[in-house]
Amino acid sequence: MQQEYADRVNLDSYQVSDSEMRPAIILVLMLSFSAFAQDQWKNVYKESAWQERDAWQKPDELIKRLNIKEGSKVADIGCNEGYMTVKLSKIVGAGKVYAVDVNQSKLDALQDHLKARNINNVLTIKGDYDDPKLETNSLDAVIILDTYHEMDDHDKILIKVKSALKTDGRLVVCEPIAESREKLDRAQQESKHELAMNFALKDLQKAGFHILFQKDPFVDRTKIKGDKMWIIVATK
Repeated sequence: MQQEYADRVNLDSYQVSDSEMRPAIILVLMLSFSAFAQDQWKNVYKESAWQERDAWQKPDELIKRLNIKEGSKVADIGCNEGYMTVKLSKIVGAGKVYAVDVNQSKLDALQDHLKARNINNVLTIKGDYDDPKLETNSLDAVIILDTYHEMDDHDKILIKVKSALKTDGRLVVCEPIAESREKLDRAQQESKHELAMNFALKDLQKAGFHILFQKDPFVDRTKIKGDKMWIIVATK
């Protein structure tokens, strides 16, 4: 009996029919594609990904919520290489875009993109982790896109942002969170570079902002990064 069992499991004599193998191969391919499509760490911030990002980020609606126009002054906090900065520059024209980031290499890349496009109405600012270094009462709007979760000193940042906004100036915050992590505590979410909307709402209200609009979800990027993004529009 033992020899019979050994013969049955001997790899040299074990064969699988095509009909048995095909479903297994398909399953492996499906799982591999799913893992590739839903890549939490996929870099959607580099210039090479901007065109693809246009398909799901809803940049036009983000700009509409900022309520800016020709001549406006707006800050893009956490600008990275300038996905929103470049778009905002076209809207404000003779106005000004203040592109803020704590990473100088990102600002250097942005400068290259601005030069290539002959854009002259953007000022890059290397901010601190608790201070975006924006002039008091100078801005019509501020956007913080996919960056707020990185701000450990969020209370200080919001006070600085509020101070920089003019009366009735707008703040738009847009952040990702995966459904599977919505119930985690703040530290756990932020470790995954995400944040649920309820945490930001409490922060904004604590800082004295008035909430004009909120939507969750706002953007569904499940197939891109395995999460969805919410949006909050607030005013000073």
